[in-house]
Amino acid sequence: MILSLSILGGIILLDKQAIGEFGVSQPIVACPLIGFIFGEFSTGFLLGSVLQLIWTGALPLGSKEPLDNQGAGIVAISLFILANTRQINITYEKIIFTSLLFGGIASLIGQSLSQVQKKLNNKLFAHVNKNSTDKLIITTHFTGLITAFLRGFVLILVFLVLFILISPSIKLLPNFSIGELLTLPLIIGIASIARLVILRKRILYGTLGAMTGLLLWVLLKL
Repeated sequence: MILSLSILGGIILLDKQAIGEFGVSQPIVACPLIGFIFGEFSTGFLLGSVLQLIWTGALPLGSKEPLDNQGAGIVAISLFILANTRQINITYEKIIFTSLLFGGIASLIGQSLSQVQKKLNNKLFAHVNKNSTDKLIITTHFTGLITAFLRGFVLILVFLVLFILISPSIKLLPNFSIGELLTLPLIIGIASIARLVILRKRILYGTLGAMTGLLLWVLLKL
């Protein structure tokens, strides 16, 4: 299961920089998609909504390298699915907490890995510029795809293995409700929306983010 989730996540993360960039790797899409494949659509939608809301203001503008919210979302839902598949005796709330926590850490590491990947791609570009042949161009393209896939694959694999290793200690966390758990992420998400709307005047993004937060609140009340 760890290998399957890592491969699937690595493929979806190609959308981040290597293929298409259609937004499929964004948490609001990737989390429900992976959740649906493994029979956890509702939890995928929950995690995707929370993480997308938190990173509403972290847009990849110009040369700015934002935190890796795509990697965060895929790590979070993959961790939840792994916990359920292995039937680890941890409450739903604690698994959600761990998923969000690991996702946040993964976003930081994923950002650093993206910078390493860009430096490697620059070296590949410089090499093919000096020795331009059709075969070398094709080889370089495939090499870039492989490195992009490995970035996501390794990121997800490491966090899933780490979760298995520390899962016994997660049981020691105090009990809390799902509402208490999501209070801080929702506050961060609202602050992110406010910053985006006030400082950058992105009314459309702010409206969409607010609607996402409202829908999530309604779902939590059901």
